[in-house]
Amino acid sequence: MTMSNIVLLLLVLAPLRMAAASSDCIPGGQHMEASFACSMMWLSKPQQDLCVRIMIWGGIDMSVSHKEDQTGYVTLAAWFAVESFEVTRIAARNQLSHNTSLSGQERHAYEGCMKDYALAGRSITRVANEMLPSCRFTHLSYEYNHALNSIVSCMNRLSALTQVNTPLYPMVLADQDKAVLAYHLATLIGVV
Repeated sequence: MTMSNIVLLLLVLAPLRMAAASSDCIPGGQHMEASFACSMMWLSKPQQDLCVRIMIWGGIDMSVSHKEDQTGYVTLAAWFAVESFEVTRIAARNQLSHNTSLSGQERHAYEGCMKDYALAGRSITRVANEMLPSCRFTHLSYEYNHALNSIVSCMNRLSALTQVNTPLYPMVLADQDKAVLAYHLATLIGVV
């Protein structure tokens, strides 16, 4: 299976997994419009735009009259991060496997990023696949922070590469934005 087929499969299946996983966890929990959830005052304009793209990706009706449980939005953002992390991990693996021009320093950084992404992926998958669907919010903040810290660790490794323009860096930077957004959206359910 080619890289583009894997990415396409991940992007097609993720909204389906999210839809099956979302649940109404908060007794008497509030329902709100996705556009309102994405326009929270603590989100920057780029984060708001990313939030809207995530909602559309997940098949959320963005009309003002449509309201959903906040946990669904939080779960969708977590799944979006899961899928994005996996795409970046695959890109790093492919660079290590197929790019024979990588220097020893680049190889070392990419190998470190593979480890960082394994940790980040486990944490954000635990959030999306286990904690949110089962309404287990204890340690949710820890898992989000663990994922984000692992992404930042990879960013630091790549930043240390002097005079090297790595194609992985923009992907990692985008993953950091997705992890931060997922964390911010989790404040909607008051658990972080």
